[in-house]
Amino acid sequence: MIEVYSFLAVFLVQILVMSVLYPLRLSRLVQTNLKSSSAERLAEFYPGVDVGRAHERFITRYRTANAVVAVLGLLLLGGFFSYTKRPDWDEGRLGVVLTAYCFLQYVPIILFGWFTTRFNKVHRRSSPESKRKAILQRRGLFDFISPLTVVLAILSYSSFVAFMFYVARHPFPGFAGPLPNIGILTLGYMLLGSMVYWQIYGRKTDPLQTHANRLHTIRVTVNNIAWMFILAPIVLSLTSARRLLDLDSWSPFLGSLVFLTIGLVSFRALSAPPRQPEMEGLGSSTVR
Repeated sequence: MIEVYSFLAVFLVQILVMSVLYPLRLSRLVQTNLKSSSAERLAEFYPGVDVGRAHERFITRYRTANAVVAVLGLLLLGGFFSYTKRPDWDEGRLGVVLTAYCFLQYVPIILFGWFTTRFNKVHRRSSPESKRKAILQRRGLFDFISPLTVVLAILSYSSFVAFMFYVARHPFPGFAGPLPNIGILTLGYMLLGSMVYWQIYGRKTDPLQTHANRLHTIRVTVNNIAWMFILAPIVLSLTSARRLLDLDSWSPFLGSLVFLTIGLVSFRALSAPPRQPEMEGLGSSTVR
């Protein structure tokens, strides 16, 4: 039963992180960013719109939606507890419900992104001043993440490749072979790598964002993607190890742990910029 209690504990933490702490952090970050922008600046880009009031109204709805999801999660936790007491409980059925709830936890976040995009599309006006100003500065990957992080990502990928060839010598039912598994992970790496490239070298899309805040956003985003590079092979290896050792009863725990890890990475991304961002440079020369 240790695998059941481990699953229930991780699922409880998952509810707390994604449906309680994450909404509070995101709401606080939005309010902080709005307060850091002057009324004149907001009026320049959003003429005739009370930006603070509009966002406050949506944040209230956003928090309410997450509260409902959290309550549903607690009810589901009680249901999981009762269900796993039965001798004939099935980890497959439990996994389906768990996955559905995890996607439900992301619905308020998707709605938040939809609101922001729609609000900017309807109300934002371009500013001639924003088109004239630009800060050109050379940027590289190691300006935002440490070489150690890159080394850990390479080691994680290499370990996964080696483990896949080991599993190929002792395959379990449903194992597609090392090359398809390595290929899927490699494609995921390529997609994440393109996101890193776009973050570092892409054009600025928010005219209200200061240069220092943008650098902070790039640094946080790139580091979180780097952690996905490190964690993805570990999670896939654990999944194969579970099948290899015939530990299907640990499947719900592993599934909840994966979603919790994704939630923690997302939560980590919601860090406020430093109070004196102008003191943090890239350590690179300016393009002249």
